[in-house]
Amino acid sequence: MKLSYKFKGSDNTKKAPVILIHGTGSHGEMWEAQTRLLNDHGHPCLTIDLRGHGESLEPGEKADLNTHILDVIETLEASQIPMPAIFVGHSLGAIISLKIAQSHPQYTKTIFLAAIPGRVLPAVAHSFRWFLAKPYEILRGSHLHSALPFRGKALLDTHSNSLQEIVNNFEAIDLTRELFEIDCPAHLSAGRFDPVAPYMYMKQVQKNIRNSTLTIFDLGGHNFMDYYRNSFNRWILDNLPNDNV
Repeated sequence: MKLSYKFKGSDNTKKAPVILIHGTGSHGEMWEAQTRLLNDHGHPCLTIDLRGHGESLEPGEKADLNTHILDVIETLEASQIPMPAIFVGHSLGAIISLKIAQSHPQYTKTIFLAAIPGRVLPAVAHSFRWFLAKPYEILRGSHLHSALPFRGKALLDTHSNSLQEIVNNFEAIDLTRELFEIDCPAHLSAGRFDPVAPYMYMKQVQKNIRNSTLTIFDLGGHNFMDYYRNSFNRWILDNLPNDNV
């Protein structure tokens, strides 16, 4: 399925394009600060809304990891953006970016994986199911919904089927047992106090990816790029490939 996307920056540049993929319950606008920064450094950016998120449609069907990967690949092909590209992914977007680097190496030049869930703790999956069964339906469309800050509003804006399919298909994920043979550099970042992507599991994922690095945000949670914006942006800039397209 072709997804909604936004292209920002000049397409008349020799700098590699950057594909930015958000996580569960968010959308492409979460990357506004990063797209401005990357545009300033000559990199055109493509931000994608996953199915049921942001401006992308929700077809109301089952959607596993392979479904999301195929959605992104179809969207990239439709956009005609030059490849290989730099991928920046958060949470679910990080899993998708890693899997694309593994299965479609011709697309990836470098990957940045922020808060990639190596494993999902049972308590997190249980809490999310409870949220979807009760508070989500109560809050969605309420006066509080429109008054919430970005993260809360974006979560409630996300279609319920998309959220349900994500918890159904990703609560049992275990990347800590998988060895990843990828050709491009991989840079991981983690919040030390992230309940969704626990630091201890991210360390194991990083060990399973050759040619990779891991940067820790010591007081960070799952959305550490929101409140460590300058440090997060510096992490990206410091690890950008030096060569052009």
